[in-house]
Amino acid sequence: MEPDTPRPRPSVPLPAYRAVLAVDMERFSRTAAVHQQLVGRLIPEVLELALTRSGLVEVWKAPSFPRHDGDGYVLGTDPAHLPRLIDPFLDTLQEVLEEKRPWLAAVDRDLRLRMRVSLGVGPLPDTGDGSGIDAMGDAMIDTHRLLDSGAVRRALSRSHPDTTLVAAIIGRRVYEDVVLGGFTGVDASRWAPVDAEVAGKGYRAEGYLYVPVPSAAGAVSRWGGGAEEETGAEEKAGAPPAAPPSGGTVVNNNAEGNSGSVYQMGDVQGGVNVWERP
Repeated sequence: MEPDTPRPRPSVPLPAYRAVLAVDMERFSRTAAVHQQLVGRLIPEVLELALTRSGLVEVWKAPSFPRHDGDGYVLGTDPAHLPRLIDPFLDTLQEVLEEKRPWLAAVDRDLRLRMRVSLGVGPLPDTGDGSGIDAMGDAMIDTHRLLDSGAVRRALSRSHPDTTLVAAIIGRRVYEDVVLGGFTGVDASRWAPVDAEVAGKGYRAEGYLYVPVPSAAGAVSRWGGGAEEETGAEEKAGAPPAAPPSGGTVVNNNAEGNSGSVYQMGDVQGGVNVWERP
């Protein structure tokens, strides 16, 4: 009798490649319960308006596996739309949120709608009948992990809440194919490479960050007030300082005793102070 040997696994069709757009509202859990439904209804409205203004109405009207979970939204579409989902969509989304800001402030001066955005691409099934397997695949997981990564969260928490309303992150595949490929209007020099990590999920990947309207957290906006409360928790926790908007490197040096000559290599922004131990 011949021993039983496992049969080779048969090949299966590769699902069509789809682009994935995912957004999430910053600090939704800290929004007063009375306003959560209001903001939840506003998110699809904002996305529809930004996509329509960006010439992407078909992305909104005929999406793959659209899902709205209250504080976020995800949909799939043809990868051919990726260049315009970067430019002009990301800047247009910032503009739409700026238009909504005074209305939200009239409801509650502390009510804000700021969004993290991630874009991904890869083979994802879409049966069109609401099947549970729709959108299941690494491309969807990676898009959501990027959206939840500390890098893009810090881009918002370390900026002014009334000025910087959008922070976007993409993975290496989208960066190489769309940005480096020259298919989108946002030049590669405006994307900051980041280490996209999600604490507790065992996820770490190469990401690229784009902020349409950067700002300083402690500055005073035209709406008045600073944003020190947004960054205080991270600073108390010993988080490293944010990188300069240009994508340069922050270097902290400590020298004690008679160390001879000390050399600082690279660019220096701001003043240089030297302390002598008494």
